[in-house]
Amino acid sequence: MKIMNSTSSVKVTPPSPRLVTHWRRFSNGLWRVPEGDIAAAYCADTFPKIKVFTHEGRLFTNCGCNYSKYIAAEVNCYPLIPPDEFSGAEGVPYSYEGHEAAYKGKVFKLGAKILFVASDPTLAEWRQLARVLYADGGLFAAHCTYTEFIGNRFDPQSENGRAARFKELAECGARAMPRTQAEMSRLLAREISATNQPQQIDFTL
Repeated sequence: MKIMNSTSSVKVTPPSPRLVTHWRRFSNGLWRVPEGDIAAAYCADTFPKIKVFTHEGRLFTNCGCNYSKYIAAEVNCYPLIPPDEFSGAEGVPYSYEGHEAAYKGKVFKLGAKILFVASDPTLAEWRQLARVLYADGGLFAAHCTYTEFIGNRFDPQSENGRAARFKELAECGARAMPRTQAEMSRLLAREISATNQPQQIDFTL
């Protein structure tokens, strides 16, 4: 019996391009980091009325998050294109591509989706974030010491995040660290106060 080979007629959508940019742009205003412009442009709840952010001179809108944990994020963004310049696809499944959107009284078409991805914070930024997460965190940081929080509840997946976790564990073993969220808040306040102290100029010869 001769077996006929068959090919699928299902169209495979190519993966969306990924663009890595500074992690602070994805901040939702928690963890003592001001709200970022990409987070502020979220508009899935108001679509087709949208908000925008600018990247390399182009306007984009944020139509939802694929992934978010701590400050790591991957966001579905779409460029704004004047209707007479649009030549992309229409009616793309599970996408805003080709849809009309309103911004500042003008109508735009949304181009192909681009995944904006948060960069990995530095080691020092991760360590500061860990302390803020413990001080300001809700149930996920309650009823445990900072050592227990770092050891059992703080689990960043990035290279710098994992390195920061081990650095903080080593710090907990080397010296006394705050045992409660209130103590950590006071430590952070003292660090901020020390950082903001004006520098004295020595006029002696």
